[in-house]
Amino acid sequence: MRIVLLLLILCAPAVRAQNIHVAVPDSVDPEKFFLFYIHDNILSAENITPLHPQYGRYQYEEIVNRFATEGFMVISYPRETGAHPYLFAEEIATEIRKLLNTGVSPTHVSIVGAGQGGAITVLISMAVRNPDINVILLSSCTEAYNEYWVTQGELIWGRVLSIHHPAASGTAACMPYLEHCRGEGVPLAREIVLQEQSSPGFWLQPTTDWVLPAILWASGKHDMVGNR
Repeated sequence: MRIVLLLLILCAPAVRAQNIHVAVPDSVDPEKFFLFYIHDNILSAENITPLHPQYGRYQYEEIVNRFATEGFMVISYPRETGAHPYLFAEEIATEIRKLLNTGVSPTHVSIVGAGQGGAITVLISMAVRNPDINVILLSSCTEAYNEYWVTQGELIWGRVLSIHHPAASGTAACMPYLEHCRGEGVPLAREIVLQEQSSPGFWLQPTTDWVLPAILWASGKHDMVGNR
């Protein structure tokens, strides 16, 4: 499944391509910022350009390339259809532990979860259990998820930014869940509620309304990102 993304990398301009990986590189510069992108479930290794029935094409390659262009070392690959979320989460958590063991500061590590990829991001953060990692949830919460995570004791870890559009079908604000988690595991939590000029399907394309605050958050510039 990782071969597909490697083919995309080979087609990308050199500056971006050298910043995109399917696993932690053998040689790591601890001064770099590392970003794990976890895609929504409508995308898979079998179809990396799916069409959302309301919001258009999922621009996965463009999103990954946008973060790479900003200087992030991006680690991402399309999951196979039916991939077990807990097993996939442990795969990514293992990669993050590998980074931390090389001396990379947790403040230089971010997980971005888009759509239902946010549910996997919750599991990854629980496995890593580091409050200083940056976590960004993009249209990832629903009333059912919020209730399930709380009742099951599945509490997210990290400095968490949620970006949510109230018109996105079936989604809900993450803040009730994040407030429940706030404490040792979540020292900082904020939520941006996008306005009418933004698409309810914002997480499918690399638009400035969510990419800019995500870049700031993943760069550790939390004070520049406020609730709104």
